[in-house]
Amino acid sequence: MLAFDHLVIAADQPEEEQNHFEEKYGIRGFRGGRHETWGTYNYLAHLKNHSYLEWIGIEDKETARKSDNPLIKQLVHSLSVNQKGPIQFALRTNDMDQFLDYWDKEGIPYKGPFPGSRKKTDGTLLQWRMLFPDIQGHSLPFLIEWEGNNRPDDSHLISNTSFTSIEVGLGNFPNTRRLFEKIYHMESPEHENSTHCTWSLENGSLIAKEESDLRVKLEDIIL
Repeated sequence: MLAFDHLVIAADQPEEEQNHFEEKYGIRGFRGGRHETWGTYNYLAHLKNHSYLEWIGIEDKETARKSDNPLIKQLVHSLSVNQKGPIQFALRTNDMDQFLDYWDKEGIPYKGPFPGSRKKTDGTLLQWRMLFPDIQGHSLPFLIEWEGNNRPDDSHLISNTSFTSIEVGLGNFPNTRRLFEKIYHMESPEHENSTHCTWSLENGSLIAKEESDLRVKLEDIIL
């Protein structure tokens, strides 16, 4: 089963935005690190049930602009049109190769996998892979796989707040819902009607609606 891994939040000043969030909600954050090959850097806030929030900003505009990583392309575009806030999210898998085989078999177009890495503040190296479904006209969550399941959890920094659900808007709901189920190999929804449905994730719920902005619920907090 897939899990919600993290929410990507576009920010001109990641530290400032994360500090504002911490002051408002009491969820502690810290500097994550630099992605030198993408020209970006981030601040993070870890949640209790193996998920986190990522405020990501651009450090080197030229490097970011030249990146072929779809997420960095989306970030560059979003900040260029002053679209700050949640822009994307990642679903975690422990077997990306299985999805690659499945997408190849089903003829689902994709980009990647893209390798990623950064050094933590203690000097240890985090590594991961990212895989993006490439369906024209749709902005779909990407898959992430952490090397050796070595996720960026620092036990002393994990908040007592848990991820509860993520809500995504799907235009042309019936057709796009079927596309969503096919791409992520989802089982039948737990709840569904003509305008929305809910699937179980390993650590919460994924809710798809006919019309909705990207929203995340952390217990009693809605982003």
